[in-house]
Amino acid sequence: FSICYNKFKMRERRSGLGLIDVLISTAIIGMIASGSLLIYTSIVSTLSNSALRSEAVSILNQEIETVRNMPYDQVGTINGVPPGILLQQKSVSSTNGTLFNVSTTVRNIDDSFDGTLGGMPNDTAPADYKIIELNISCPSCGHFAPLAITTTVAPKSLESASNNGSLFINVFDNGGIGV
Repeated sequence: FSICYNKFKMRERRSGLGLIDVLISTAIIGMIASGSLLIYTSIVSTLSNSALRSEAVSILNQEIETVRNMPYDQVGTINGVPPGILLQQKSVSSTNGTLFNVSTTVRNIDDSFDGTLGGMPNDTAPADYKIIELNISCPSCGHFAPLAITTTVAPKSLESASNNGSLFINVFDNGGIGV
């Protein structure tokens, strides 16, 4: 009878969970739950940031199209060089109501194709075209990385107001020697 009683007692001890077992199980479940919560938060943040970036790109595209449809002599910033009608800083609201800050930079470019100012050959009209850079930021957004877009704008008739042009002809004889 004593042997059976001892076996019954051992079974009785093994049938329940001890304090250490409960603590380890709780720690494992807590780590899995906190990892899942971290992944969920990361996915929601990424999706939110992606939507903000889409809105920002849309605003930048609208601004670029506005610049491309302007007369060339008006492409510039107010009180800037080159002068024009664009604001250097402005706030734009997206379709979902988020406020973005857009900064505009316009620069004249002297292309080396036709010479440079003071170079050889000397370019007497050094403002060949303009580069426009638009930067957008969102001060009210938590993890929004600023975006920038750059485009080139050239006048309809490069460096002159006339409708004249130049024609260059190279003539060779049948031996390939220039005439």
